[in-house]
Amino acid sequence: MSFSPQIIEHFSNPQNVGELDNPDVTAFVGNPVCGDQIHLYAHIVDDQITKCTFLAYGCTASLATASILTSAICGLHLDAVALIDEAKVIELAGGFTPSQRHCATLGQDVLRSLVHNYRTGSNDGLSGSLQTCQ
Repeated sequence: MSFSPQIIEHFSNPQNVGELDNPDVTAFVGNPVCGDQIHLYAHIVDDQITKCTFLAYGCTASLATASILTSAICGLHLDAVALIDEAKVIELAGGFTPSQRHCATLGQDVLRSLVHNYRTGSNDGLSGSLQTCQ
């Protein structure tokens, strides 16, 4: 199986791993077919993400995708985060093979969940239930 340079870099040297103390919002997505899971934690000020971390469990591409996304969205306004679709996740990750493409869906879904949860005042309460990629 081949991986893009971005996937290799973020899997080998993940950024923003771990639970965030006192997050303003959390979001969780899981794929029941493959078992991949991503949980995001974020601090938000004036609808702008000031810090975002993750816990993830699953394949190499999903773990790297979570790292890539937390790096990409820091500093973004929630409106911009809400517009990140599968195509943008694929671009940020440097491409996926067909068997890795589900990671684009996971990435899009967890970001949309993060925005939705913040705007509705809800959180996905799965804190501590995931393994980290380290």
